[in-house]
Formats: sequence, structure tokens, C-alpha cells
Amino acid sequence: MNICMLSELFYPYLLGGAERRYFEIAKRLAKNHDVTVYSLNLYGEKKEEIKDGVRIKRVGLKHPKTQRSLPQLATYFPALLRAVSKEYDIVDANQGIASYAGLLKKTTQRPVVATFHDIYWDKWKNHFGGHISFPGKVMEASWSKLSYSAIIANSKQTKEKLENLGVKSHIEIIFSGIDLGTIKSIKAKKENKIIFVGRLVKYKNVDILIRTFAEIKKDKKDLELVIVGEGPEKNNLYRLSKSLNVKVEFKGFLSEKEKIKEIKSSLVLVNPSSVEGLGLIILESMACGTIPVGLDLNCYDAFCKKNNSILVKKPVEIKEKIRSLLSENNRRKKLEKNGTRTAGNFSWDLTAEKVERLYNSVLDHK
Repeated sequence: MNICMLSELFYPYLLGGAERRYFEIAKRLAKNHDVTVYSLNLYGEKKEEIKDGVRIKRVGLKHPKTQRSLPQLATYFPALLRAVSKEYDIVDANQGIASYAGLLKKTTQRPVVATFHDIYWDKWKNHFGGHISFPGKVMEASWSKLSYSAIIANSKQTKEKLENLGVKSHIEIIFSGIDLGTIKSIKAKKENKIIFVGRLVKYKNVDILIRTFAEIKKDKKDLELVIVGEGPEKNNLYRLSKSLNVKVEFKGFLSEKEKIKEIKSSLVLVNPSSVEGLGLIILESMACGTIPVGLDLNCYDAFCKKNNSILVKKPVEIKEKIRSLLSENNRRKKLEKNGTRTAGNFSWDLTAEKVERLYNSVLDHK
């Protein structure tokens, strides 16, 4: 199979769950198929390279590797035209501008699959600000009118949102996975530490975590907070920690192995985000034997249970949950054990196998 994958942002930009998913699937499919990924040019990277058997072709303006930039993203459209090439048997478009590949389905006369991670609809302004609220709604409305050979949703919640949006194409749920082999191979000693991993944007609510940490720190002087990630809110968060007179270690962007080591060495991972398509970091935390604490979002239904994680209805509840976890060793050990067991059921190998089966099914019925 000659596969074309479209993703505005791709390796080495792996800051979001969507980019991570495409990279992990692509390199596994490349073991048995020809895989080409069209992405945006990145500063400091070649226009074309082969990584883990995946041919990466970069187009458009150069995009930074540490944050998203809308002007550059808008220059991705030429990649859609390249995807029409007759050399490809199937096209898989990542959510975003790449999703407009559905317009080319009749032109290319090849199957076009689209992968969606979340739909925001009336929540755009709340989570991303007014300047992109209207364009975001327009994009989602236009996607609902396009025809795809099949749609992959990363969770039950995303599938339901797509159906409510009016999408008519067949939707199949294929969960993301984690790199169990890499996680198991990394050793780290537990420290009295809380960690956050993710993009530093407003809807992640990292400011709430810093304020919570400042309160808990009054009683637990040796407790540490590590924040891994980059984003437009980084300077604001740094200033907040200074104003609260608490030391917060901002690690920035880490390699995958460094990230896993930081999670493994932490007692608790807190993800106070109010928006997640799947929340893969929660699952990675379980695999690391680190207890995840987050808001009770529908997307976590696939793997979060009362015996392996802590979910709360409101951010203000996070403080007491962390305090109790830090003082109840037996409970923490049970949660860690159950979380590790749950995470063992999710792997990128299984995700890639399911995606491959969907591709074959679509090709058989084209």
C-alpha cells in the first residue's frame, strides 16, 4: 500500500497528541508499506527527509517547533494538491486544514480518510479567544459538508460530536496508544514531586495548578512542581509563580525519553485542562506508575476508573485530592498498580493495526 498522510505539523514537532499519534502510526505502517507525510516546513529542518522509514515532505512557510502559528498554518493548502498524485493508494488527513482533502476525493478518485481528535463548535471563544473563534466554527461547519471514505475518531466523545455536527461519513473509533516498550525501559526513582505535561495554553488551566501548589506547599515544604511543555502562556505562568513566591521548575520541551523519566519520578501528574480530545498524557501517566489527577471529561471514559485515577468535577477540588494522595501511601500504591494494568491495554502497535485494517477495508470497497 502506498499511503499519503497529511498533517500540518509533524516530526519533530510533537507537542500535541494529534502530532504524536500521526508520527507513531506512520512509523509502524512504514514497516510494511510506503508512507509519505506532507507537513509544514519547520525552522532548522530539511524540506525532505526519511525518519523511521517515513518519507517526510515539507511545504509552505517555516513554522516554529515550539508553538503553533496561524499564518504559517494557512500556507499548508499546497500539500493538498500534492496528495492528488496518482502514486498514492489512500490519503489520511489529520484534523485541520488537511481535512479539506475531502474536497479532492472525486478529483483524485482515491479513498480519503480523515482523522478527528475533537470538535469545539460553540466552545471556541471560551478556550482559544475571539480572534480564531469564528474561523474555527467555519472550518468545523465546512468539514461536516465534506464526503470522506471513512472517518477515524479518537474517542467516543469525538464521534458523538461529529455526529451532532452533521457528519454523514462512516465514523470508526480508534483509540490512541502509548509506547509501552519505551516506558518500561526507562528507570526513575520516585521523588516528592507533582508534574504537568502539555502545551502551555489558557484552556490547560496550568495557572490553577500553580495556585494549588502554592497552597499545598505551605504544609509540605519539600514538595516540588515541574512543568514540561511550551506555549504562549509560559511567561505569564512564570510571573505567576514569582508573584506567589513559589519555585516552579519549567522544563520546556523535552525528548520523549526525558519526558517519561520526569513523569516516572513524580508521585502525581495533574492535568487540569478543560479541553481534551483524548488526554493521552493521563494514560502515559498510568503506564509510568504515576497517579493522574484531572477534570472529569467524557474523553477519559475509555480508560479512567475510580480505581486507577482521580477525576474531579471542579478545579477547586484538585487541591484536597492531591493532599490526600500525598498522605495515603497504601491508597496511592493501589491506584498506581491498577493504572499500570489499565495502560497495558493501550499500545501504538494496536492502534496502527486497527488503522491499517480500516485502510484495507476502505480500499476493498472503493
